[in-house]
Amino acid sequence: MSVALAGSTLETGIDLCSTSTSRCQKQHGGNVCETSPGDDDVEEKPDSDSESKKVRVVPIHRRPDLLVPCADLVNSEWQRSQAARVHALQKSCPDFPVCLVLLRGHRDTERLLGHVRLSRVVGHSSSLFVESVVVSKVERGKGYGRTLMEETERYAKHRGFKRLCLTTHDKQHFYAHLGYVLSTPVQNAGAMTTFVPMEVLLRFSRTSTDTEKKQRTDGQVQGGRTSDVGTPSPASIPPPPPPPPPLVSIPPPAIQPPAPHSSIPPLPPPPFIHLLPPNPPSAIPPPPPIPQFTGPVVQTLTETPYRDAKGVAIFWMHKDI
Repeated sequence: MSVALAGSTLETGIDLCSTSTSRCQKQHGGNVCETSPGDDDVEEKPDSDSESKKVRVVPIHRRPDLLVPCADLVNSEWQRSQAARVHALQKSCPDFPVCLVLLRGHRDTERLLGHVRLSRVVGHSSSLFVESVVVSKVERGKGYGRTLMEETERYAKHRGFKRLCLTTHDKQHFYAHLGYVLSTPVQNAGAMTTFVPMEVLLRFSRTSTDTEKKQRTDGQVQGGRTSDVGTPSPASIPPPPPPPPPLVSIPPPAIQPPAPHSSIPPLPPPPFIHLLPPNPPSAIPPPPPIPQFTGPVVQTLTETPYRDAKGVAIFWMHKDI
């Protein structure tokens, strides 16, 4: 998830919007999605203050006039070409992903305050993933980050979803104050649901999950007993190299007795020589050390074992709404 709140920025995810052509772009020259019943009928907050102070979230596919201003807002944090960013925002549609914009005031005095992007979670039909959150730099420090998240939760709940999931690099305390708790990783569908059925994504997700579980719990029965976790089977261990041959002793050569009446003294016997055997052929390298079981993964608000694609520490959180 990409987050930009209270003057700090971070980007924790990969923008998948521009990787496909949305099936939702069927009307208005391919730029605006046709909304389905129930998508954008979220009731607006009661107008307790003046009209100029009214704050609300609107799906951007209902407001194509805000595509360029919203692209500039997101690009102010994570630079990209305006055309590519507009193309990504045009993927917003009722079938997800959905890009929401936080607005204040009436049309004539309307101001763009922030943007959030939501997508489906593979294997969790009642959950949504918050991919990115950004608040306008000139509007920070006024509580609009909290307002944007509250309005996003309200929109998701109106659509029938029960949980929001997200990741963050350094805003875990902010989200904890909003009711989010530490969680385990989930698979974000991103914009792939626009051209890949959720059933196919779920199938791949289960295959990957089953493989990881098999690797973590490799306690298979071998030879009538259960092997330790991470212990390779006996068939996979190469045999040890043969022992080196024993030392070879070469006796000294026989000394011929001197000829009779010779004035040359006999030579002393040569020393006893021990010849080392030649170096044995290079043996098969030993197997790598067996990984030790480290126990369950522990995540706190100050430490996390999870890393993003760049190797940066990342916190996984969710909230039931």
